[in-house]
Amino acid sequence: MLELKGLKKLFKGITVLNGVDISIKQGTKIGLSGGNGTGKSTLLNIATGFLTPEEGAIILNGDNITHFEAWKFARLGIKRTFQKVRFNEALILKEQLYTSDEMIKRNLDMLKDAGLIDYLYAFPNEVPLPILRKVEVIRALLECPRYLFLDEPSAGMAATDLHEFGEFLKEHIDADTCLVVVEHRMELMKKIDANIIELRDGKLDNGNIIA
Repeated sequence: MLELKGLKKLFKGITVLNGVDISIKQGTKIGLSGGNGTGKSTLLNIATGFLTPEEGAIILNGDNITHFEAWKFARLGIKRTFQKVRFNEALILKEQLYTSDEMIKRNLDMLKDAGLIDYLYAFPNEVPLPILRKVEVIRALLECPRYLFLDEPSAGMAATDLHEFGEFLKEHIDADTCLVVVEHRMELMKKIDANIIELRDGKLDNGNIIA
């Protein structure tokens, strides 16, 4: 279980998170909503090791990992994507999956569902954004994460692309993987059958424990 306890975070003297508590079990799907500037991405950054809270703790299966670096979070099975896609423009997508040809063959169905087969030898600037979003998810899934955090994954997507992205997540997120989506478009939340929690005034509404 991943537990975020009493998280408090300030930026330039302004309190963004003010005592956030949530316990996340593997296998759940959570949608984190809230207006702009309410701290959704800040909470995700703390939960994945990219920020450290002023107060509170991050507990993974009983171990305090609050001050671990982000790469250690990733090694422990806590993966993420970013609001803006991150790719090396000098490498083709196949090289940016960071995996073997054998692993690609084993996951051919997932690559086909992502529409990636025709773009394996393309550079990122030659690939539509919705497919790049799926590639980011695939990169994480190939490492069998226990927790996967997606930060505004529908940004820049048309309605049809969002629908296909939701179907892709439903089909390929393992039942044992916890999916946490920071998202303002409710269509995607509903598509993946997420439990929706709202971040408001630095705290979480709709209960703290997600079972």
